[in-house]
Amino acid sequence: MKKVAMKRKMKELMKNKRFKYIFGGVLCVLALVVVIRLFLLVFPVKEFEISGDTHYNINEIIDGSQIRTGQRLYGINKSKAEKRLMESCPYIKSVEIKQKFPNKICFEIEERVAGWYVQVGDDFYALDYDLKVLLETFDEESLKMRGLTKLVLPELETVICGEYPKFGNGDEHLISETLKIIDTVRTHRIKERLTYLDLQNRFEMKLTVDGTYRVNFGDINDSDTKFALIEGIIDNSVFSGYNGGEINVINPLLHTFKGEKVNMTDKDAVQTDDEDEEEDE
Repeated sequence: MKKVAMKRKMKELMKNKRFKYIFGGVLCVLALVVVIRLFLLVFPVKEFEISGDTHYNINEIIDGSQIRTGQRLYGINKSKAEKRLMESCPYIKSVEIKQKFPNKICFEIEERVAGWYVQVGDDFYALDYDLKVLLETFDEESLKMRGLTKLVLPELETVICGEYPKFGNGDEHLISETLKIIDTVRTHRIKERLTYLDLQNRFEMKLTVDGTYRVNFGDINDSDTKFALIEGIIDNSVFSGYNGGEINVINPLLHTFKGEKVNMTDKDAVQTDDEDEEEDE
């Protein structure tokens, strides 16, 4: 009986010791976490840096984030600062704020790329490829110099920086079909040469390519074939002496091209169809 009692007592002592070790270890870990947290909170922000290409300068980024020197490095609410920055800087597509020990804030930025612009009265608005409004300007030439395509949307209502333009008068089908057309055009290589895209009537689309070739496109059906015909005509050495002209690809099988020379007269125009070239008389 004494041996049994001794064994029980030893087991209880071992359990108590194990509990003490575990409990003591947990307390040490918690204490360490608290000490580290308090230690990190004392470091003030002193430096800022930007990672990624952006046309915003460091002061604009700092002001947009509302992070200030002297704030506690690890006391900053990064998600709120990122949200403020994206609201104040429309070109920013995504941003991640990172704290770098001991006192640096790093902004990792991905920017939106302008691809279109629209006109409202005397004002011009640059849009990214997803149609988010990036900036407002009175200088249309500056947008042309950047290679942006002028976009004419159906029933354009309001355009506000940082938002998406409202158009289509609430017609969800019209809006959806228009966006599909824009997506088709922007993913084709001809977008790089496109200077004007009129979508007021999606069944009678009008384009301008290389600034001088006016295109009656019709609807978006057979778009790849139509784009290939347009490129084939413009890049054809036979027409190298012409400074633009009018291309009709509404019916790809009956496409036509009426070329225009520099200082064109009536005798300078050329009309072509699928196989023939005719001089206008």
